[in-house]
Amino acid sequence: TEFNVSCRYGGVFHVEKNGRYSLTRPEAVNLCRALNSTLATLEQLKKAHELGFETCRYGFVVGHIVIPRIKPYHLCAANHTGIYKLPANTTGRYDAYCYNETETRDVGCEPVEKLDTSLLSNQDEIVIDNADGSRYNADGTRHTSGESSTSGADDENVGSGSTHETTPMDTSIRRSSPSYYGSATPVSQLPDHTSGGDDEVPSLSPDISFGTVADDFHEEDGGPYHATTS
Repeated sequence: TEFNVSCRYGGVFHVEKNGRYSLTRPEAVNLCRALNSTLATLEQLKKAHELGFETCRYGFVVGHIVIPRIKPYHLCAANHTGIYKLPANTTGRYDAYCYNETETRDVGCEPVEKLDTSLLSNQDEIVIDNADGSRYNADGTRHTSGESSTSGADDENVGSGSTHETTPMDTSIRRSSPSYYGSATPVSQLPDHTSGGDDEVPSLSPDISFGTVADDFHEEDGGPYHATTS
């Protein structure tokens, strides 16, 4: 089992298991816990987005499935920018956005070296594949054999904005590229891109209002989340 882990922006980072879209919501919650983190809230993701965090992957946060986008790209969130949400909290499989509250810097890219396997249902060999290219076993030892099973073709798949992903591979989007994980450039220094395009994708529109972070309860996440406002 291989987990790809991104850099942390304001403590928020992206994780995928054995390639994209392999996690159920309960699995995403437990994976974040195994990484000494919690499933991120919309407000936490919003702060990470303001620090330059963007991906091209749908991932679970508390109560929603989202892609954070800064620069518009037609194969990522239907060319929208902002915090792009799927219209319904479906029961499908996606990636995870975790939050490590001990991270005090705006951006941190030191590798994750170990995780708590007791919180994971799969006890196969586990490899942590970090954004800097380093790879570690779950016990903190360096993993030196084999290549990343989630680099290459799987990393070139992107989130098109469709609820049912059928996006072909696009070699311009890779896990290590700014179009996938973004850069540390604050949003305030980027061109002002309006979200637009609602007429083209009426069922999927960006949602960058954060009045209520979690409007309902998700018992499968390990307990109810109380509604909080930004």
